[in-house]
Amino acid sequence: MPGPTYGSSTAKIPANPLEAARAARARRRVWRHPELTSHSLLVLTFEQLYLVPGAGDPDPDTVEAVESGADLDKLLGPQATVIELVSVRRLRLDLHANSVTVEYVGSGLGTSRQRVTFATTEAADACFTKVWRRLGEGVALSPYRRDKWSLARAPLAVLAGALAATAVLVLLLSIFEDMASARAASRVAAPGLGELGARTNIPQSPLELLVSWLDWRVVCGVGGVAAALSQVWLYRRLTTPPSSLEVVRN
Repeated sequence: MPGPTYGSSTAKIPANPLEAARAARARRRVWRHPELTSHSLLVLTFEQLYLVPGAGDPDPDTVEAVESGADLDKLLGPQATVIELVSVRRLRLDLHANSVTVEYVGSGLGTSRQRVTFATTEAADACFTKVWRRLGEGVALSPYRRDKWSLARAPLAVLAGALAATAVLVLLLSIFEDMASARAASRVAAPGLGELGARTNIPQSPLELLVSWLDWRVVCGVGGVAAALSQVWLYRRLTTPPSSLEVVRN
């Protein structure tokens, strides 16, 4: 009887049960309360996303069974919301609220949404990244930065308006001051008499009356403050990080 042929291409190494269990466990990603604040348990597999409602800690035996590769449909029961990853159309990460919103095609004709919140930014980022990777091909990250010109348009308009208004007011004040000086000089040099013998006074125009209380130093100071604030606004709009990230299926 021929003995075993070592090194033969037809020889198969029996699978290690421990390694198989570890591989099955690695295919699942689990988040639980209190790290997860909107639900008690979230389980991510290669094909589905399971959400178990509740505000408290999940049963430790249930978590252990999930991580050990148990049948999730039987283990979690009808109380769990099951989302097929192939039905996901949009995935959104809110960077301020530490939440992930999943938009998917539900049982009806429309779309359904599930919002999952986390206690930390790291947990929300990890969940968003894991789900994104398992959505497969055909999904892309939407542009999360607006066009720089659209961001800068409003601050630049305020800056230009402040500079223009300051320049116009200073020019008007200079003209009115020259007119007032000329009026005073004419009164002293050649005082005139009206028909009835009264001294004639040239009245001020309405615009002159409106801005007569202003001082060019005050106008320049206010204009400078407005210009500085608009530049700060411009800098913040161009450097502020995005508030959310969104993945959309093509």
